[in-house]
Amino acid sequence: MMSLGVQAVLLGIVGFLSNAEWFLGTCFIQHPIILGPLTGLIVGDLQAGIIMGGTMELAWAGFASIGAYDPPDPVAGTILGVAFAIKSGAGPEAALSLGVPIAVITLAIGNALGYPVLQIFAHICDKNAAEGNDRALTRNCIISGFLAWGISSPIVPLAYYFGSDKVVEIMGGIPEFISEGMDIAGGLLPALGFALLARMIMKKELAPFFFIGYFIVAYSGISTTGVALFAILIMVLYFTMNKDRLMGAQAADGAAVLQTKDAGGDFDEF
Repeated sequence: MMSLGVQAVLLGIVGFLSNAEWFLGTCFIQHPIILGPLTGLIVGDLQAGIIMGGTMELAWAGFASIGAYDPPDPVAGTILGVAFAIKSGAGPEAALSLGVPIAVITLAIGNALGYPVLQIFAHICDKNAAEGNDRALTRNCIISGFLAWGISSPIVPLAYYFGSDKVVEIMGGIPEFISEGMDIAGGLLPALGFALLARMIMKKELAPFFFIGYFIVAYSGISTTGVALFAILIMVLYFTMNKDRLMGAQAADGAAVLQTKDAGGDFDEF
């Protein structure tokens, strides 16, 4: 069993790398379904980490950064929520109940500390781009990411190291009616997250396929894996039968985009 300090350092490294999309690319390590097992492995209960990570993935499924809206920080929320829940011997509901407020707080702290740094470097990178200095532009983009996220990265290991025992103590002293309420709320959050996701993707062209899959699972006893395999075959068949129409529509959309760019009505870079 690793010491508390070693666990805190490892969780901090996982948290820092999970926020490093600006350096590693979109590798999806920041998703709870991946962070949960990694956290469980470090804290000492891989199985609980897998279960809690999957539960929190459903809760965060509908959160997306749209416009000026930043969703709660899933990295700190998942790592600390899962770690504290495992330490206190609680279940996935407690991980959610702890993780969501932690995610909101760390988002606010990260924005307050990190965005001013990014703002400063944005002007520096504008100057590099205007001068055509691509090497300086690349270097400053990478440095800005390290500095912006490096400032807020210690939140995870410090919160775990200094707060672990206190959270376990608090969780142990919570009255039963409150813990039951947390369990109920934690059970509703995954449903809410999935509902938000369904609302974004639900279109009249896709809705029939969604409900076909639902009713197959509900009334035929086929597993979701079996439905997914059927869906792949249906997709291939649908594309094969409508290939000419779909390709023609795609070509028309491409021509419209090019015409818009030629007219100067869009960003030429894109």
